[in-house]
Amino acid sequence: MMLEINDLHTCYGAIHALKGINMSVEKGEVVSLIGSNGAGKTTLLNTIVGVTNAKSGKVVFEGRDITNFPPYSMTKMKISISPEGREVFPELTVEENLRIGAYIVKDKGAISAGYDRVYELFPRLKERFRQQAGTLSGGEQQMLAVGRALMSNPELLLLDEPSLGLAPNFVVMIFDMIKEINKQGVTILLIEQNANMALGASDRAYVIENGLVTMSGKASDIASDPGIKKAYLGMG
Repeated sequence: MMLEINDLHTCYGAIHALKGINMSVEKGEVVSLIGSNGAGKTTLLNTIVGVTNAKSGKVVFEGRDITNFPPYSMTKMKISISPEGREVFPELTVEENLRIGAYIVKDKGAISAGYDRVYELFPRLKERFRQQAGTLSGGEQQMLAVGRALMSNPELLLLDEPSLGLAPNFVVMIFDMIKEINKQGVTILLIEQNANMALGASDRAYVIENGLVTMSGKASDIASDPGIKKAYLGMG
């Protein structure tokens, strides 16, 4: 098992945000977390990467307990995150933003290979590599955020709301790229409000409500569940 979450509890002051989350991600999978705003999805991601400290429970990555490890240590362990809201550096160029993603990579050949990989996945970024990131469209900034996360050559990629606020054509493009990145051997944990697209791109899924996992299983089974259709897919 690549990633295991065991009885994870996280609090913000008096607010009990995660109430005993159990979940797992196997090597090579795309696993999605779906749920409404405030359900605890981003808190879970932040707890996995050490941005938010767990009150109790465990985060285990490839057999190693990494609970409450500092965020800067994640890249060395081959875990990378593309955060909600993209958070690119607007004054820096596309190429400079990507280079920041490879800050732990010392081998110039590996850095060059990282650029090639990102530009192959996202040709638009290659066209705009000297452009300031702040001048890119929302969709292009999202491509840049994902590309930056790939520059450290992660084994596990965490994607937080990659389609948020994007035009429909960019949403399709981003999900095509998620599938392609996974084909390249990267395991993906995906948080996404667009449940329809997320379930279509995933092997398995977890539904989170009020800090608890309320359903888990094959993504296709969850997508066909009447309650899920009504709550998250705008059907029924």
